[in-house]
Amino acid sequence: MALNICTKLGASLKFYCHFTNNTDELWVHIDPFSAMNGISRFCETSSPWRYSKEEGILIEEFRLRNFTFLINEHSKIEGFKCLFAVNGFSKIRLQSGFPPISLVEEPKVFVLGNIKSEYVFNRNWPGCS
Repeated sequence: MALNICTKLGASLKFYCHFTNNTDELWVHIDPFSAMNGISRFCETSSPWRYSKEEGILIEEFRLRNFTFLINEHSKIEGFKCLFAVNGFSKIRLQSGFPPISLVEEPKVFVLGNIKSEYVFNRNWPGCS
């Protein structure tokens, strides 16, 4: 799950920086669930990324902060657009035939972008539907 998020966000950032010569810092907030699932281990790189793992931020406060991206468990937060979701394990389903079980996935982590950011606004994102 963590590597999937890193790949999608990282590839789009490289495209953006290469074609716009933009050197602005991009602030990313990583919630505890995402951090515990490896986002901070696999994704944190240097400039232009800046990271926050501050805990206890109320959902209503995110729009007042200067975050470019949120990586968290919520698909909707005021002031942010859901850019894409990454599936994770949900449950085991028993079935007849082989294999006797299957793993069921559902969206677990959402990457949201600040709607005031030109980086988020000017890019075609897959969305979270």
